[in-house]
Amino acid sequence: MDIKVNTNNNPTQGSENGNEGQVKTPASQIENNEELEAPYTDKRSVTISLVKNYSAYRKMNMKVLGQRHEVIGSSVTSCRILSSNKGEVDAYFPQLIGLSPSNPEFITRVKAYLSNIQMNVNNENATLNTSFIYNHKKDYIVISKKEDAINAEYDKVDRANPNVIKEALKKKIDALNSLEGTKYLYGRPENLEEYLMYRHCLLYRDVAKDMALINEDPTIRFYIKDEAKEAQRQKKLVEEKKHAMKHFVELCGTNDKFNAVFVQVAKLQSMVLSEAIAKSKDEKENILINYVNENPDKFNKLVNDKTIITKAFIEVLIMRGELVRSEYNQQISTADGTFIGSNMNEAVAYFNNPNNASVKTAYENKLKLF
Repeated sequence: MDIKVNTNNNPTQGSENGNEGQVKTPASQIENNEELEAPYTDKRSVTISLVKNYSAYRKMNMKVLGQRHEVIGSSVTSCRILSSNKGEVDAYFPQLIGLSPSNPEFITRVKAYLSNIQMNVNNENATLNTSFIYNHKKDYIVISKKEDAINAEYDKVDRANPNVIKEALKKKIDALNSLEGTKYLYGRPENLEEYLMYRHCLLYRDVAKDMALINEDPTIRFYIKDEAKEAQRQKKLVEEKKHAMKHFVELCGTNDKFNAVFVQVAKLQSMVLSEAIAKSKDEKENILINYVNENPDKFNKLVNDKTIITKAFIEVLIMRGELVRSEYNQQISTADGTFIGSNMNEAVAYFNNPNNASVKTAYENKLKLF
């Protein structure tokens, strides 16, 4: 990154050093630019562990049979994918197989290497060094942001549905592999063999990339843990819980917003709304505190939603029969068929529109009569 010095069109008169009009780049900016241009090592490791679904026979005879040993072997899919990225293959494999990319036997030897890849895993687990040395820190920042975006998209998945998790995980692995496949342009792995084994494990079916799937697929023999990501995830969870507890205490001191958040939580938990809102304040607080503990991030989003009160207002109107949500889509209309919005967001916009203030007031007065 070049550090440029801008020139002022109106130079200061009478400068003694002869550099009239020159705007010097601040020292802090120079240091920052130098840091971005400097090499950077992203220190990481992942652990491959056995899924300990021991048979009753092995449990009874553990002392005789000894530790269980499993092998992560080759995979046709992994070999095909990892050998298809020419730029990456040309950058990494000469060091491993001792041939240059121009050698006629190069790609054959690459595929032979990948077809014979193997790693033993026992009860002591296997840790792989996945650290990457970037030529410039600025490149690490770009890659890291892309990776965070991939993980953030996956974190939106419905954790209660294994099929949804599997589908979302496939997309995540495809995206991560594609991203990893660009990193050779910006540097090199600290330990090439272990890095490639990690890439293989990402694509290897018998290795679970999400703990939630371990009991959903009997073919899974291993699971992968990214120690750095797991630590970061736990730290984020603790922060979310801290914010959620603070929000909960503040919420209990309000009335309208407390009820609004409760209505949304009741809907998310598929509770019968008419029965839920009839509960006592203590019962409602207990339901909310359980939701805080299980879903602190979602609770925080609800509390920070500026339209939460209007959304709850609409949900109660639907419960009372004053508004109708279509059975087969999200369209909301009045009881006599007048269109309000094609979804909740449009319905919120309708009731927040000053032109519809009289309509909103009429509905509010109706609810007061109940």
